[in-house]
Amino acid sequence: MDQFPILSLPPEVQGLVVKLVAHNSFEDLFRLRATCKAMCSLADDEDVYASFDLFKYPWRLNGFRLRYLLRRCYAQGNPSTLYIKGVEYFYRRNMYVEGLDLMKRAADARFERASYTYAMTSKLWDDDGDHFRGFSRDYVAKIGLLVGLFLRDFKASTGHPNFETWR
Repeated sequence: MDQFPILSLPPEVQGLVVKLVAHNSFEDLFRLRATCKAMCSLADDEDVYASFDLFKYPWRLNGFRLRYLLRRCYAQGNPSTLYIKGVEYFYRRNMYVEGLDLMKRAADARFERASYTYAMTSKLWDDDGDHFRGFSRDYVAKIGLLVGLFLRDFKASTGHPNFETWR
């Protein structure tokens, strides 16, 4: 079977291919980076970092500079990074306004998990930002505790990074 030389495509199309590869598979992106210098430079483009899906990242691999990756994704407005940070801020750190804002930004970028979480959280959250409608403060504290336990267990079971270190 003949191979198609990707470098014969226009640069805009090459960039789109690299972005789609980055969104679908982190391992494939690094294989693509290893093919040639042109692909390596395309893989370092800002749009590529904005298209990563961090839920597909193999957290068990610590060889790559993880904090650098997370900071760069956050700086580029990566939806999955904004979502993770938003959930952590809202449910774990009690930074409600900042957390909702980050979840909304991720939802506006059409990140499905963020859309659901933002819709449910904003439906429960009162407009004045003081409390959940129909829930006592104790119940909201229990929700926050459960989310905190989930985040702790998720980090422990997957080797997911410590979020406090990459902002």
